[in-house]
Amino acid sequence: MTLFSFVEDRGPNVLTKLVIGNPNRKASNCQSVDTHRYQHIAEINITQSTSISLPKMKKIEAYAVHEDILKEVKSGQYKVKIASSDLVDFDGQRSYDMTHQLFVQHGGTFVVMFDGSRDFHEPLKEYPTGEISNESNVKHWVNSILTYCIDDTDVMPMILFAATHSDLLSEDMQKKMKIEFVKKVTGMFGNHEMKKHIVFDPVFFINGTDRNNPEIQNLKNQLVSIARNQPSWGLRRPMIWVPLELLITNMKKVNINIILKIHLAEANKRNGELALSDKQLDEFLLTQHTLGKIMYFNQPGLNHFVILYPPALVNILRSFITEEMFWPENETLRNILRKMTDTGKIRKRDLLQLWQQKQVHELIACDELKEFVIQVLVHLDVLVLPKRYSGKCQADVDYFLVPCTVRNKMPMSFLEDKSFANRTITLVYRLQKSSIPSALSYKLIGAVSGIWPIKEENERPLLYHSSAVLYVDSKTEFRIIVEDTKVIVYLTHMPSKFTIAPDIAASIQECLTFTLNAVLKFYLTSIGKSPINIDVSNLFQIEVGEVCDRSPCMLSISEVKQTSRWICDSTNEHVSRYPLLWIFDKTQEECPTDCTGLHNDALTMLPSDKHLARLADQLDIKNCEQMVVQLGLQRKDWINIDHKYCGDALTINIMALYTWRNKKIKGKPSTKSFRDLLEGLKSIDENRHLLCKVFREDTDSSELPNLGPEEVPNDDVLNDLPKHLGNCALQLGVELGITIDSIEETKTDHRTMYGQTVDILRKWRNSTEEKPTIYRLMAVLERIHLGGFQFLKDTYLSNKF
Repeated sequence: MTLFSFVEDRGPNVLTKLVIGNPNRKASNCQSVDTHRYQHIAEINITQSTSISLPKMKKIEAYAVHEDILKEVKSGQYKVKIASSDLVDFDGQRSYDMTHQLFVQHGGTFVVMFDGSRDFHEPLKEYPTGEISNESNVKHWVNSILTYCIDDTDVMPMILFAATHSDLLSEDMQKKMKIEFVKKVTGMFGNHEMKKHIVFDPVFFINGTDRNNPEIQNLKNQLVSIARNQPSWGLRRPMIWVPLELLITNMKKVNINIILKIHLAEANKRNGELALSDKQLDEFLLTQHTLGKIMYFNQPGLNHFVILYPPALVNILRSFITEEMFWPENETLRNILRKMTDTGKIRKRDLLQLWQQKQVHELIACDELKEFVIQVLVHLDVLVLPKRYSGKCQADVDYFLVPCTVRNKMPMSFLEDKSFANRTITLVYRLQKSSIPSALSYKLIGAVSGIWPIKEENERPLLYHSSAVLYVDSKTEFRIIVEDTKVIVYLTHMPSKFTIAPDIAASIQECLTFTLNAVLKFYLTSIGKSPINIDVSNLFQIEVGEVCDRSPCMLSISEVKQTSRWICDSTNEHVSRYPLLWIFDKTQEECPTDCTGLHNDALTMLPSDKHLARLADQLDIKNCEQMVVQLGLQRKDWINIDHKYCGDALTINIMALYTWRNKKIKGKPSTKSFRDLLEGLKSIDENRHLLCKVFREDTDSSELPNLGPEEVPNDDVLNDLPKHLGNCALQLGVELGITIDSIEETKTDHRTMYGQTVDILRKWRNSTEEKPTIYRLMAVLERIHLGGFQFLKDTYLSNKF
């Protein structure tokens, strides 16, 4: 049996005191843990070196199971006389949401508690915004618990309600309020799709100052009854597990909460014939993790330690994920926490300083344990390693993002900008449940920011409460906002939504959908569901659309596919073509049959160097000559370009289009546009859809090694790579974002093909607009097909092993 409580009133340990005893109404201004034990990483003897030695055998033997018990287990006669129960007493404040999700178990029983002496709608003074009441908190926690329940025959989890502070009311008023509480929770959840998991009557009304309060005993009886009637009651477990379970219990009794796996394995060997094999030990640890008994992550970098007592991790988390009322008195530490809640950032040295507090230092005294805990928190997306989009070296990043601590909401003024709608398409994931727990939103934001970097302004990340602005490239960004039952995404391309690269939109949608699936699966497995055959596709639906009257105007994918236009509730007309970019088929090389070419707004834009280079690559040299002459470039200009670049067809095409764009042509407008290029293509009977292709991006990363993609290439790589490339300085430079003017300077300063390419690569690496990553370089090489891709792939694959 696992018992949880969510407390939303005057102290974090109410249920523990009620069930165990020691009732106390004394107000507390400090955080306390859900146990009366002092936490220690006892007897591990971890040194400051990287090698961690085994403890002495006599210390292992101190926790060994008695021989007589081992004999009983071996003979099959051992019986468990007491059914153990894990009691986890959660704080109810929203700031602790990220800690609660670590321990919410599918097979648990939850007691949602609230202050019965207050009106259900009365704003709680603990929340200065005035938006939080008993009603909103109860609804928040019930929905949080039930969001990930699979609609099957399992009766667990179960939720009960208990009001506190009955001693502040008369006996008659207590009886009346109990009836009102039942009516209230029935009205709130009587039609909930998961109501079979809720006990509506009775609602217990308890007096925490009276050890003998009958309502406390009634609550205990109800909990025992639920435990005895749940499906797992009486199920047999492998007898061979018993010795190790008893050994872990012995360790917990003396406050050993985190232990090296090799130490546990050594202790396991002391059980002789009943010792588990390595495979059995892993199965045991993973099963115990699923049941919430321990925490064990079977992943490289995390599988060296086992957290025997999971609430120890909560106590560590509380050092920086906490309400301001629980902040330490030390002003330096308060400033660290204040800055973190304002910016969503915490420097590693500041985090380690917070962990020097006595109650945390007792848990993780040595550096190895601190690094392990940091890696666990990164794995859980409590801490997020920021991706960088500037040229700053990743090694210079000495801070973490902490999405769950940010209090400021995203300013929605961007919706007031009339141009925003013309530059943006929208995507909405609508969950088919009553609400999205804030812990899920924090993890989703954290996971997404591990794929795209969070945009920064004035060195401040644009990270907000359950929302963020993420960077795609110098002209493209997207906002993700989690609210109620929706995840809203705004993809914005600065010039116009009509020039959004379809591959980018589709890749973002695919990554977000994959990430949301992964996050939902994480929670399902975290609460005790088997990871086998988990299907979360029915938990949400996807809608696409545009911005309309300062809000998303959406249709389901099936609806938008069936129409080219639709009229929304605001009587505005929307074209389906651009919302459908979210589900664009990236494998198709040609435009779909219903494509009419570039939108009029796109046709008015000035082509960039990259656009011209991509168009030039699609034209043979004869057609390109005919087109630029039709556009007004004199034939002598073409001859001069042809002579200067010695018959290199692609370079001639690029430079001819570049010269046309920049040269003042008599009788023609000084500003060139895509419309001019369209007329030029028509004049030579070329396909107008060649212009659509210049906006395509290669976002297929299937051939790119998933190894250090954010790494910046070093000098050795930049010096060796040109040896594997052809004559590609111009095309390579343009795709890497170097201007044609700068590339021409390189060609003047460096006469050899090798020297030109090296200089182009160095200019790119030293750029500051976008981070010059290996991933970006490999993607460009894959696009231009001039060699070098396999060299980089082999280099970075071999360097990782």
